[in-house]
Amino acid sequence: MIKRRANMHASPSRQRGVMNLLLVLLVGLAMTVTTMGVVHVMRGSQEGQLSLHSITPAQGSTWTGAEVVRRYLAVADMTSLKTGALKVDGCDSLSVNILNVTQTNATVSGKSTTVYQVVANLTAASATGTPAASKATLQVVYGVTPNPTNGNSSSNSNSSSTVNINTLNFYKDLNLSGGIGVLGAQNANLNVEGNVSLDNASVTGVNSIRATGNVSVGSGIHVNQIYANGDVDVTGAASADQISALGNVTINGGAKPFVIQSNGSVTFNGGSASTVTSIGDVIVNAGGVNITSITTQGNVSWTGTGGGVNSIQANGDVTYAGSNHSTSITAGGTITLNGEGVDSVVTPGDVVDNINSGQIASLKAGGNLTANGWQGVTGTIGGTLTKQNFWNLQVNVTQQKGYTVSVPTITVPKLPPVTIDRPAVDAYALKSAANYVFEMVNGAMQVTVSNINGIQNGTYYVGSYPPLNANGQYRGYENFLCTKLIPGSLDSNGIGQCKEPTTPGRTVCQGQSEENGCLSYSNGVWTTSGISLVRGILWFQGDLNFNGGGYMDTAIATGNINTGGAVRIDAPNYAGYDEMCTNATPSWLTLHDTTQKQDFDGLYPTNLCDTTKQQLIDNAIGNVALLAGGYVNGTFSGGTINLGAKSVVNGSVMAGSTFNTGGDTSVNGSITAAAQNPNDTSSNQLSGKTTIDFSQLPGTYHPGTVPCMQGCTSSNPNSSGSNTSTITWTRYL
Repeated sequence: MIKRRANMHASPSRQRGVMNLLLVLLVGLAMTVTTMGVVHVMRGSQEGQLSLHSITPAQGSTWTGAEVVRRYLAVADMTSLKTGALKVDGCDSLSVNILNVTQTNATVSGKSTTVYQVVANLTAASATGTPAASKATLQVVYGVTPNPTNGNSSSNSNSSSTVNINTLNFYKDLNLSGGIGVLGAQNANLNVEGNVSLDNASVTGVNSIRATGNVSVGSGIHVNQIYANGDVDVTGAASADQISALGNVTINGGAKPFVIQSNGSVTFNGGSASTVTSIGDVIVNAGGVNITSITTQGNVSWTGTGGGVNSIQANGDVTYAGSNHSTSITAGGTITLNGEGVDSVVTPGDVVDNINSGQIASLKAGGNLTANGWQGVTGTIGGTLTKQNFWNLQVNVTQQKGYTVSVPTITVPKLPPVTIDRPAVDAYALKSAANYVFEMVNGAMQVTVSNINGIQNGTYYVGSYPPLNANGQYRGYENFLCTKLIPGSLDSNGIGQCKEPTTPGRTVCQGQSEENGCLSYSNGVWTTSGISLVRGILWFQGDLNFNGGGYMDTAIATGNINTGGAVRIDAPNYAGYDEMCTNATPSWLTLHDTTQKQDFDGLYPTNLCDTTKQQLIDNAIGNVALLAGGYVNGTFSGGTINLGAKSVVNGSVMAGSTFNTGGDTSVNGSITAAAQNPNDTSSNQLSGKTTIDFSQLPGTYHPGTVPCMQGCTSSNPNSSGSNTSTITWTRYL
């Protein structure tokens, strides 16, 4: 019995054979499951990479669409704007949906007006119809302030045109240095036909810069938006929410722009960015640079260490030395990794692995792989594998003959160029509208008076009467109007002794005292040296210098205008009815005695004053404080306005050529420097402490309306009727 039971058990060698067979089956099953899982992950990763590759071009298209919509809102009838889809012709891949339009009451330029907030979703598609099809949606909030005149002329004149209230227009190079501040409205939008430099300064309140040339921003200055037809250079701690350049973009120091779009190359010598989209190469030379995504039709050369990027998509070669282990790189050429590990690499070309830590978690390369380090690589290649360190067992790469990798071609839409409409500034076109026209005729100072209550229209000499001493009161009479001069009495200023009328008439200015003159002329230059001039629209043949004093006038000169000393100039519409029409003395102006106040009693410009309604007549020319330069036989001369220290100008400034500031200067109104003088090659200079304030403008002053000086018709074709449209907030959805 015992022997029979022993024979019933299998031998140990037979049992070991069955166990080995079962073990092989189990291992084979596990490897099959693992292989299927890896294939699934690789397929998902490849699809994810294609999707990631296409998302940034789609994002770039949304920003192009954002500018298209902004321009549409600048000319739209806001009262009829509805929510819903907005058709965009010529761009099938872009859709715009207006989510809501809200109205609020606000005070703009001292007037209560309706301001619109428009929220829109802009969706752009990329690689439609391919496995890489993807979309990006950008939500944009616009602020729109309608033009109060709707492009129409003023009620009593057909010679007006419209400009943006908060726009500073310069038609050649602009340099801002010192302390420049812009207050009120939605802050300044700088339009520059030429180059812009903001550096060595404290500049605040600049919303956007639109330049046909290059733009350079430094010294910690923040600008919301920069648009340039040339290059953009941002240095130091300067920053910008959006940079769009037809040329190259260079980021230096600690600058941190949010979005960069370039038709050229983008170079980082410091700083950081969120989204970089370029037609040219992207070059990162500095260490510590951090970028969210890069999309380029060119190459990427990232040699700086210590920073990183989340994703790179390029048509050309990529060299990357960053340290962000989650980086995904898709390129059409060779990819060289000199930094730390990356999440994925996709290319039809070769890969050179020089990473010193981390790994290439997912590799798809149609070409060769050269692994020069000891780090891990996982993936598939179509070419050869070369390992510098033969014993590196972490290189788990499948060599598959005929393996190809296809990546979508990056297409970055070209940015449209900045275009700036050039205005016409011409003092001669406004001569007929002036209340007082000052000219030198045969060596004598003459003034032609029009539309002034209390003075008959006509041409007068500017002369003096002998002082009178009546009833114990001494009185001087300098710079009075008269119809005749005593022969031979002219002095070097062109002022003679009045012969008629025998009774002293009206004066054109108020001197430091009754015995002092207040207006002189020498070598083509008119100079004020008193307290104030007559109130109205003043036109001067030649240059005009304000040497101290306070004025409530539109001052027009065919040459240049300069201010020095403590000068204040209020445009008629800024000054208001009382000061222009009732001879009221403002609190900031001091007259020495009663007779000086009485000299201007009853004098007011009838083309500006409605005494029946006791209000100013709406007139575009009354918005202008200073205007310089004009055409003679088709040739422009003059046109430079220089504001010296302690100058305050309340009203619109229109320089036919160049505008400059220095010292402690304030301009409360719009500025135009039209660059019409071909002989003036200097740039516009805003320096010292210059403040431009739109926050407390009176309701009678409309900086958006200026006189038309060229091609003016009753239908007012030069009136653009544009709204002020700006991007106030954005986010990706």
